[in-house]
Amino acid sequence: MAALLQIKNLQTSFFTSDGQVRAVDGVTFDIEEGKTMGLVGESGCGKSVTALSVMQLLSKGVGRVVGGEILYRGENLAQFSDQKMRDIRGNEISMIFQEPMTSLNPVFSIGDQIAESVRLHQGVSKKEANDRAVEMLQLVKIAEPHKRIKDFPHQLSGGMRQRVMIAMALSCNPTLLMADEPTTALDVTIQAQILELIKELQEQLGMSVLLITHDLGVVAEQADEVAVMYAGKIVERAKPEIIFARPSHPYTIGLMNSVPGVTEKTKNRLQAIPGIVPSPLHWPSGCRFRDRCSSAEESCAHAQPDLIEIEPGHWVSCLKVPATANAA
Repeated sequence: MAALLQIKNLQTSFFTSDGQVRAVDGVTFDIEEGKTMGLVGESGCGKSVTALSVMQLLSKGVGRVVGGEILYRGENLAQFSDQKMRDIRGNEISMIFQEPMTSLNPVFSIGDQIAESVRLHQGVSKKEANDRAVEMLQLVKIAEPHKRIKDFPHQLSGGMRQRVMIAMALSCNPTLLMADEPTTALDVTIQAQILELIKELQEQLGMSVLLITHDLGVVAEQADEVAVMYAGKIVERAKPEIIFARPSHPYTIGLMNSVPGVTEKTKNRLQAIPGIVPSPLHWPSGCRFRDRCSSAEESCAHAQPDLIEIEPGHWVSCLKVPATANAA
């Protein structure tokens, strides 16, 4: 299938008083029509900045895309004017943010906030927009939508606020949904409901999804392809069944070993990844994971590994893995 979104060698920097912070440094992946890409990694690795770069929502004057391409239906979003991006943002590409309480305006009812998006992008009357808001609340399974439409964010639970954010994001029938940690701060039962809801709506509406998370269990259930991100770069990319069966990058293996389990192998003490993520102000030379990698050699400090296909559909950025794979 043709790729709806193609991100090629994306580089995004923030310009601070301490210097240039390269938060995203050479990220490349595609999202096909109707498919879900799971973007996984530790906090601070650049996942959210990647999504904000696509949406062109970086802080003006501080952050900007400095290289690469963001191709949506073949057009480079990085070159779009503010007006052209406003036409696409929320209409064709929508985003669910991490914190619904800070993303929703506390002084407007949830119905007004959903209806505003519909009026801006669809050019419909106020009544039609309100009817659409009720329809969306019903779609995300909020009971008594005709009553709830008048509620304010503080009157809703965390799970209901997240459903409102999903309703708002989908109100204009986008072709691409970017979900940034959509289940953060929700209890486990509500998390499962929200993820199942996104999956149902994706199948119903036929949209593509970029699912950003640090939870490997989530991508195992939701994603068609997984990209593992570390220190601003993609270090491994493959279908989830390949990633879980044959993780090849030391960082991916470390993430797998740090997940609680119930098998004999995982009943022992969890294996934490030693050290911390390096500062984006001063990325280390060579492989950025080398200071935390038990398999690192001197050569890892001198050459930055490329993302290489070690088997069909399985890409890894490690100097040692391709040689091992080829020998096998």
